[in-house]
This record gives sequence, structure tokens and C-alpha cells, in this order.
Amino acid sequence: MADYNNTIAFWKREPREKDDPDKKYPNYNGKMTVDGKKKEVSLWINMTDPKKRKEGDPDMNGRIQDPYKKEE
Repeated sequence: MADYNNTIAFWKREPREKDDPDKKYPNYNGKMTVDGKKKEVSLWINMTDPKKRKEGDPDMNGRIQDPYKKEE
């Protein structure tokens, strides 16, 4: 069996009909495994016009969180 420990994978997020137009959704969603623990990852690409960006602004921002669990 393959060892996926300490790895990350992203998939491009496509817009959905139920998306709120006033909310900024991640450009990519993914999963990662660190030290055997599974996490979910979201990634936003900074699409601001380069002329309007401040020095030191990141090209991408991300969030790592525990996997979502639906309430029963």
C-alpha cells in the first residue's frame, strides 16, 4: 500500500448554483495527511491586479482544518 503520509493534493473548485455571490470561495480544495492525521485544505489565489497589490502580499492564502463531519 502506498504511503501518503505528509502529502497534499488539490482540486480546482468549480462554482456551484447555491454559492452566495457575496462570499469569496476558495479556488482550490484539497486533502492532506500529516503525521498520519487527515486534514482538509482550502487555497485562495490572490487575483488582485499586480499594480494594486502591496509589497509583501502573498500570491496565495490557505487554511488547514479538521475534516468536516455532518451532524446526524
